[in-house]
Parts: sequence; C-alpha cells; structure tokens
Amino acid sequence: MKVIVSFLFGTVLFCAVSCGEKAEKKPDPLEITHKVLLETSEGSITLGLYGNGMPGTVTNFIGYVDRGFYNGLIFHRVIKGFVIQGGGLDENLNEKETLAPIKIEMPPSEELKDENGKVTGKRLLISHDKYTLAMARRQEPDSAASQFYITLDATHHLDPNPSFDQPNGYAPFGKVLEGFEVVDKIGAKPVTTKNMYQGVPVENVKILKMSVVERPQLKEEKK
Repeated sequence: MKVIVSFLFGTVLFCAVSCGEKAEKKPDPLEITHKVLLETSEGSITLGLYGNGMPGTVTNFIGYVDRGFYNGLIFHRVIKGFVIQGGGLDENLNEKETLAPIKIEMPPSEELKDENGKVTGKRLLISHDKYTLAMARRQEPDSAASQFYITLDATHHLDPNPSFDQPNGYAPFGKVLEGFEVVDKIGAKPVTTKNMYQGVPVENVKILKMSVVERPQLKEEKK
C-alpha cells in the first residue's frame, strides 16, 4: 500500500509540474499565425504574419484586408534594391481615406549577455531581412495606417533600436512566403515622378485583391 501511495503522489506531483510548465508556455513570437494572399497585376504573393509577435500591427492590417480596403489600389512607390510600397493610393494617385493611425509597435526582442551573465544589450527577434513585410508611416512614429512595404533586400537600418526607451524605427510584422519572383518583378519596374510622388511605376502595378487564407480560428476549427 505504501508503494502505491508513493507512486500516486509522484504521479500527481509530476502532473502538477508538467501542467504548470505547459500553462506558462508563452506564444512563439516568430510563429506565422495568419496568411494573406496578395493578388496583383503581376502575379500573386503569399504573406505570413507574426500575430503573436506583433499583435496590434497584425490586427490593424487584417482589419483592412477583411474590409476589402486594398482591392483596386496600387504599388505607388518602387525603389530598386530597397522596397516596394502600396496600400494607400489608387491608380490616379488619389489617397484613400483610412481609419485612425495606430501606435507604433516594437518587435519582440531578447537580452544579450556576456560570459558572466551580464546583460549587454538586446536583439530583435523580427528584423528587416529581405522580403520582410512592414508598416509604412510618416515622420511621426504613431502615424502608420494602411500603407505597407516589402523589402527587396536586407534593410536593417529601418529596424527599431530595442535598447531605446521610446518606440522607434519601423514595424516589421510579416514576411513573404511565396511569390518571391513577383516581388522581384515589381521591384524591377521602370519608375517616374507623378503628381509629386517619386518612384511611381510607369505602368500601374495593381492590387487586384487581398484576402486572408489562414487565420488562428480556422486552424482550430480544422482540428
């Protein structure tokens, strides 16, 4: 009997520890939680969004996608080797009215420590690598609304400095999963200046449609 009691106690203790560990597990900030299909006049691009790492930014972006806001707009800014930008202007370069701007969101980071365990700084977990999706904004940090850009190369100078007390830099919140050749094709388009806008493709690159093709609740429903 003593052996049985001891075994049961050990089992309960193991369960308590393992269950506690499971409950304390934090969402992975680098997990792709949403997928968006971006259909353009040059082909389709699949975007993966970090809903755990950049929840406010992703919620804002998905809201615009679900409302069909982007359908019919263009990529109005192309800078070779840098970015393609869209999501705010129509083919006549008229700016579409947006919702209120959102507060800039800092990407998650991790502490860097020396061999003695002393914290020496921080490193971003989400950065401006090639084919990164991020929010465009004006000079003011809290001015991003609907416009976004996709990087054509690593542009780490756009990254926030995670060691600063105040939010800064630009907010990366996703990446290209498929359609890299389409991104490159758009990025190679001849450009001109129109209506005071620089880097406008000579031939319009249209956003035909954007739609959410995968989101967390749909994953749960499939199980």
